[in-house]
Amino acid sequence: MESIIKGQVLLNISLNDLNLATNNFSDKNFIGQGGYGKVYIGNLSLSGQQKTVAIKRLDHTFGQGEHEFMMEIQMLSCYRHKNIISLVGYCDDEGEKILIYEHAKHGSLDQYISGSELSWIQRLQISLGAARGISYLHNDVGPQHRVLHRDIKSSNILLDENWEAKISDFGLSKIGPANVDYTFLVSSPCGTMGYVDPQYVKTGVLTKESDVYSFGVVLFEILCGRPTIVNRYEDERRSLASLAQQYFEQNRLHDIIHPNLKNEMKEDSLYIFSMLAYECLKDKRSERPTMTSIVRQLEKALKVQVSSKFGVKASGEIISEVSLDSDEEIVGINGTIGTQEGYLSISSLSFETTKMTHGPFGQVKGTVFSLPWKDGSLAGFYGLATNHFESIGIYARASKEIIKVGTWGRDGNVAPRARPQNDWFFQLERNHHLKKITVGHGDLIYSLMFTTEYRGVLYTSKLAGGWNGVEKTSEVIFEWNEELRGINGTIGISRGDDPGCTVISSISFVTDKRTHGPFGDARGTPFTLLFDEGSFAGFYGLCGWYIDSIGVYLKANA
Repeated sequence: MESIIKGQVLLNISLNDLNLATNNFSDKNFIGQGGYGKVYIGNLSLSGQQKTVAIKRLDHTFGQGEHEFMMEIQMLSCYRHKNIISLVGYCDDEGEKILIYEHAKHGSLDQYISGSELSWIQRLQISLGAARGISYLHNDVGPQHRVLHRDIKSSNILLDENWEAKISDFGLSKIGPANVDYTFLVSSPCGTMGYVDPQYVKTGVLTKESDVYSFGVVLFEILCGRPTIVNRYEDERRSLASLAQQYFEQNRLHDIIHPNLKNEMKEDSLYIFSMLAYECLKDKRSERPTMTSIVRQLEKALKVQVSSKFGVKASGEIISEVSLDSDEEIVGINGTIGTQEGYLSISSLSFETTKMTHGPFGQVKGTVFSLPWKDGSLAGFYGLATNHFESIGIYARASKEIIKVGTWGRDGNVAPRARPQNDWFFQLERNHHLKKITVGHGDLIYSLMFTTEYRGVLYTSKLAGGWNGVEKTSEVIFEWNEELRGINGTIGISRGDDPGCTVISSISFVTDKRTHGPFGDARGTPFTLLFDEGSFAGFYGLCGWYIDSIGVYLKANA
């Protein structure tokens, strides 16, 4: 017998047929159980063919009932995706509420988390498949709504005969509007301990970011090879989410990664995966990635892992060599950031040496970047790469405890115009916290002043620049636990009363929490510098009426 629900044809299978298929729900056919009830394996004749199916029988003592039964039918009869489990039919006879699904041969993911059956590549593929399924629910089920699963966990990710991931168990799902920037529903928090978004528990407000949090926990399960809650522990190890966050922040994640995976992983693949999992668990929902972004990052992690070539296309494009003389040293790199295959990548690159510029290599297009350095020598490069370079940074071997990186803006070797000008600098004293940056600006950056805090006492630097006054003053206030991790801005040409001077036309300050800025008018040649945690030591440059140039002091041993 067939039933039409929401425009889809589903089989209404009789209880008698299910009794035959499961040997009267025999223990021999029992394969698992969840919040809905017990699950049995059976063989049914469907469309003239024998099919192995999974049969989920409602047990009211488990806490679910009619609502979950109808929700599961509604969801799975409407939505079809290769990474969503398929509902074959249902049974509503004699008070029974039974759901019949395609059989996922390998069962649920949680059975394999701690074992050695799954390689790192398989775990990446499973993560990606699950992410695609959730992304479909959030973004592609229809133009006016999205599905919020509410119970994402490893036991609800099923694996078919090809180890393809399939999202299951929609009994707790909710439908919300999708044509708004921020979908939220107020509901009684539910889900599984260890996976539930703390903000959902705290506020009762359910958003798509709640599913993202739960998926982040699953990613750490896959990486670390342990369940989300281990009851035998009474210390920090009990909760995987908090343990993984702590170890990631302390750069100790290797200590808790599944030991069988460590030798299989490429560092770049691990970095992308672990950073993604960490971002999913951010306390602020606005800082968590979308499922679309998660899919892209997992694609990248997988691509990096399986790629045998880095930075060179297999199709055989030109390979160039830079040969340095014995007395020639690289003192900077510059290039452009463009888009390739839908991803940001390094589109061109040049190497500045003590003798000449080698390059550019590649196609000069996109956003310009420049990274010169002083008081140190090149120790190496790092970044992310697949079939092309997606990012690049440098390791510098310092000749001093504090090194200079930069400078951006006017060249100190070029004589200034008639207006006055001199050096400026600010160095962060030991144990001081950068509390505030006061920026004088208009269409250019006129002045900078820095305030630090030590044991409750504030210390303010001398004013750099602004000798002819400023148009506007803005203050950047840093939280007690907020740390500067980079700067970016633009180099432009002054206009108005003193035109034609090379100056800093805009600047932003990047921290581990947010970006402050831009201040000024973002025009001209862009520059960017990001640095490691704990390495910032101050700024320096040239100034007069404006901030003519800026560079960064970095700690060599950070």
